[in-house]
Amino acid sequence: MSNEVQWSSVGTDTGNVLSGTPLGLLLSGNGAAAGFSIDYERLPQAITDLKHAAKFFESRAKIAEQLANILPPGADGVSIHAVEQLGKWASDSGQNNLAATLRGGALQLKTMADKLEANSQAF
Repeated sequence: MSNEVQWSSVGTDTGNVLSGTPLGLLLSGNGAAAGFSIDYERLPQAITDLKHAAKFFESRAKIAEQLANILPPGADGVSIHAVEQLGKWASDSGQNNLAATLRGGALQLKTMADKLEANSQAF
């Protein structure tokens, strides 16, 4: 008996972060990459790796938020404007910034790890 199970609905809600990407298609079960198999002997390490990756993304989101508070390298208008734009791109309110994207990715990785962990206990 094989310890691999076909699984195509692990990440059906990939959100906008992965939309249109090969990983997003894989997780949503669409396209040529629909479904994948899981080796349950290696599942504990995969769960650990997913949680580690989620923490990494979260730590990078905190760094991105700090970009809004850096001082311009000069007092000229270009330097000041560049720092303002970088701050907005990195952590401005809303969903279209680096910090929010990294947090969304962290949540997706953690959710996948949690689903794998919960479903692995059924076997």
